[in-house]
Amino acid sequence: MSLNHSTYFSLNLFRRNSIRILSPFLFILVFLCQCKGSEKQFDYSRTQSVGQVSPEEPWKFSPEFALDTKTTTAFCANTKEVGSGFTLYLQSYSQFSALQILNGFHKSAVDLKSNDIIKKLRITTFDMETEDLKSKLKIKSTMDLELNRPKFGKSGFQVLDLDSTFQGNVIRLEILETYGLGSTGRVCISELQLGEIKKDSFVSYPWVSFDKIKRTIEQFGKAERHFAGFRQLVLANEKGTILFYDQGTILPVFFKADQTFSFSEMYGEGDPLGFLPSIVGTYTILQSSEEGLELNLSYYDGGGIERNISWIFKRAEVGDEDYENFKTKLGTRFSEVFNPKTHYLLVLKEKESGRTFYHYELPKPK
Repeated sequence: MSLNHSTYFSLNLFRRNSIRILSPFLFILVFLCQCKGSEKQFDYSRTQSVGQVSPEEPWKFSPEFALDTKTTTAFCANTKEVGSGFTLYLQSYSQFSALQILNGFHKSAVDLKSNDIIKKLRITTFDMETEDLKSKLKIKSTMDLELNRPKFGKSGFQVLDLDSTFQGNVIRLEILETYGLGSTGRVCISELQLGEIKKDSFVSYPWVSFDKIKRTIEQFGKAERHFAGFRQLVLANEKGTILFYDQGTILPVFFKADQTFSFSEMYGEGDPLGFLPSIVGTYTILQSSEEGLELNLSYYDGGGIERNISWIFKRAEVGDEDYENFKTKLGTRFSEVFNPKTHYLLVLKEKESGRTFYHYELPKPK
């Protein structure tokens, strides 16, 4: 069907007028779509700390313990390290205008007195964007806050009104000054909550991913299990060399409390070219996780060149992959050789090659 000239002109005029009317609304819609939503809730991704006490033992004083709603746990940092504190990384862009803090370590009244307390705290929010696998931080808001010395327990919570809305997906807390009265060299935060002031009362915004925080803390518990197993190995080494086995191959191992180690040369069945030479040096615990302790072994080779190799140590439990691998290797001999109720199963794994050795002769303490 063809259109006459009058009808064609009317349709064009309608389109032009419609575009003029809708253009401002389209602009506003596009602008709103480009802006980040700001939620009154928090979606935990991870944390990062500066100056944390015993970072190789994260189950003690990690930032997550300031978020777990338990007043008896805490994040603790070294009072002498500049910039001590921690950073919260969120999955989404969030906002808050007040915070509630339990300053100090409230595990007991003695802990509150012996650990230091924050006097001045800086809080900063950032907008973190990732481009080409590189993260860029853009500062949004920052403020220095004066904190009071708290009473012990829940009555020690202090509410701080920020007088403005803080927004971002990264939140950093930096300890600027302490009261300097503690004797341990640690300064602690037992609890931190973010929210707003409503009708003169603090309202805490929820963690929609609180289960992630709990899982992280549970992983710390598994890391502690490996660390405890390593301590048992060091204690056993005070009495002599410990033998680790890979089927018919034997690896004599010595780890000392002064952070020195020795691997005697492997012997037994297998390809002689795959045997480790005898090495002596120092070890460092790089990190502790649910996967085990990552150990850096530093030594000098026969040519006088310094070498660094990574090994993983773990205390395997029933159901762990390494436990099941060990059970499979032993086959019908498993129940004859190892009793998980009375003995530990210790595992040493060369990180680069994945070659794994087991020690199953260390009795559990009674």
